[in-house]
Amino acid sequence: MTTVRCYVPVTLEQLTRLRDERTLPGPLAAYAVTAAVEEDHPSGDTEEWEYAALQEAARGLAGQGSAVIVAAVDIERDRVHPGEVADARVSVGDVDLPRVAALHLGDDVVTGRPGALAGTAGEVELSWYDTTELAHVIELAQTLAATPQAD
Repeated sequence: MTTVRCYVPVTLEQLTRLRDERTLPGPLAAYAVTAAVEEDHPSGDTEEWEYAALQEAARGLAGQGSAVIVAAVDIERDRVHPGEVADARVSVGDVDLPRVAALHLGDDVVTGRPGALAGTAGEVELSWYDTTELAHVIELAQTLAATPQAD
């Protein structure tokens, strides 16, 4: 079966559930390579298009003031549904831990500085974590959540 790499923004609560229950129930908002992404980057290749979808997910979280945590997930094509807007947004069904290829964290989470990415309009710097590091990622997210945001 063909899979699609999707980028699912996740919260601390969702990370904890993924660790404890090994699944996240859908539907979940996600980002993926869509026709709109390919049209926006006509000279790109699959890797560039996937990076563009990942960046869109990260910028969306940063723009909301949320911790930037994105799970890269391989989902069966028939479980990925296009969004209502012609961009990288899609909806996916349940996500099981073995389908999570990696976790991408923004500098806000890695450094423990809330709001470090506020106002980010360009590229969001992301650090890559393997799913075997899920407990560490949760610790980083907990530290960020416990840190008061500077005014």
